Amino acid sequence: MTEVGFEWNPVSDESVVGYYLYRSNPNDANSKMQLVANIKDRFATHYVDRDLAPETTYSYQMRTYSNNAISQPGAIATATTKPLLDSVPFAQAITGLPGRVKVIWRPHPDSTVASYIIQRSDAGANKFSQVAEVNGRLNAEYIDTEVKPGRSYEYRILVKTSSGVISKPSQNISATTKELP
Repeated sequence: MTEVGFEWNPVSDESVVGYYLYRSNPNDANSKMQLVANIKDRFATHYVDRDLAPETTYSYQMRTYSNNAISQPGAIATATTKPLLDSVPFAQAITGLPGRVKVIWRPHPDSTVASYIIQRSDAGANKFSQVAEVNGRLNAEYIDTEVKPGRSYEYRILVKTSSGVISKPSQNISATTKELP
């Protein structure tokens, strides 16, 4: 989702010391290629460009270099990163509990999911903040005890992958805590 991997054939020219990898800014049509990696070993044949925007097309060029010169740029290659993951396919808040809200969801089917970020907002405010991170793809509930009696809240869930990529938020789900007697 946020990485592009490269593989190339090694260069047999013994004067080559390494490779320069250039990338254009996808948000600027007039952008020039900018150096993003100096691969300092001519025997290297792989590189991963990380921390990219999801669902974005990037253009790349590679050059070899020696101690005295830099080659002409190679052909332009393009790569598009994958879109963000959707959040959980189902979520529900159990309402009317004393001093707590129980949030449950169906585990995400993607095996790279490492945790779930639970966010809460006062109902109608649409100002979400993180209240918990539940580790483990198959863990599918969170009990929020930091709530007030007789108050309404909204929750949403975001999925976090093992590489730290965060999904789109789930739909908002609502819950109201039980009034004090």
